[in-house]
Amino acid sequence: MTAPAPLDHCPLKETPSIAQTCAITFLGNASNNLQQDAFFFLDNWYQEDLGVMAVTPVALPFCLAVSDGVASSNHSQHCSKAVVKAIRRLWVNQKSITSEDIYQLINQTKHSSKRHGAAATLAMVVGELNSDGTIKATITHIGDSRVYWLPKGTSQWQCLTRDHNLLNELIDQKAQEQGRQVEFSDYNREGMAGSLYSITECFALTADDSYLSSESPKDSSCKIDINSGDCLLVCTDGIHDLVPSQEWALVNAETDLQAWLINLKNQVYDSDGNAYDNGTAILVRFD
Repeated sequence: MTAPAPLDHCPLKETPSIAQTCAITFLGNASNNLQQDAFFFLDNWYQEDLGVMAVTPVALPFCLAVSDGVASSNHSQHCSKAVVKAIRRLWVNQKSITSEDIYQLINQTKHSSKRHGAAATLAMVVGELNSDGTIKATITHIGDSRVYWLPKGTSQWQCLTRDHNLLNELIDQKAQEQGRQVEFSDYNREGMAGSLYSITECFALTADDSYLSSESPKDSSCKIDINSGDCLLVCTDGIHDLVPSQEWALVNAETDLQAWLINLKNQVYDSDGNAYDNGTAILVRFD
């Protein structure tokens, strides 16, 4: 694979930088030949068949997010796009985002009946300044898009999100029956998706007023304190299903973020799954 051309991106206003970030997205060899991933990158949303961002400075507060259209519908690209468009509107207007806010915005529009049931996931990182001057990252996710953390000086990426899927629900159920706590390492078994990987929480488009009596998807969230040298990766399942995090390269102060993401894309194409799904990843390294 050759390196994709950079996506257009308008530089942010001159503010103190606390990190560097870069994003990559690709159609892959998806059987439906549709790009159903979308992402929000600092100040705008994107849905492209192929592209890599220029490495971009990050100022506080910031927001990065990916949304993966669920392939059971050939219209789910409209749902993932609706998710990231809602994020942009909320971020521009109030610099504050909840999954309930996204849900409400998506359902203010009555969508075409052919898009009824189109669904999408979410993995989002919002960075803010703590009162003591440190950086706090709030991780929010719905479905099976994930956020990984590489603390400075460690040798293994750590997954911060538990997929909302049938397999993890069964793991919870078995642990409850046995009267024990689940170890986080029991979740998110890696490998190419099967029926047990069916997601149990997602955003969905509706073509009528049925959403008025429905509940918004249940998200999961956590907060972590970020230190200089830490890295985060936000990605769709077209990345982590095909290339387990144990096979990802580490990142240090000298790492070319764009080259790192292009290498990850090449690993996805070289995997046993041969990039059978769309892939999107956003990498951020804190100064």
